[in-house]
Amino acid sequence: MTKATYSIGSNNETKKLEAKKALAILNKYFEGLTAFEVNGVWKGTPEKTLRVEVITDKSRKSLRQIAHEVAQELKQEAVLLEFSTPVMEFIK
Repeated sequence: MTKATYSIGSNNETKKLEAKKALAILNKYFEGLTAFEVNGVWKGTPEKTLRVEVITDKSRKSLRQIAHEVAQELKQEAVLLEFSTPVMEFIK
């Protein structure tokens, strides 16, 4: 399993964070996720940013394709995608 974290900035044209639109795209690919809004900076300009964490068995290639879709749909120059392999358990 991989933990993937997407950092999605504000729309380059409107300068607004389109969190609902971003989550609608990501919800197509993941059963569960954690999302929170943070303040980010891109090329020296502060902007609202959505951080989305998922635990998945999808390939890194698939995760990159999802990031590309988000970037295109939200008119982003780039979406940051971080990978990690944490030690984790689902406790019931």
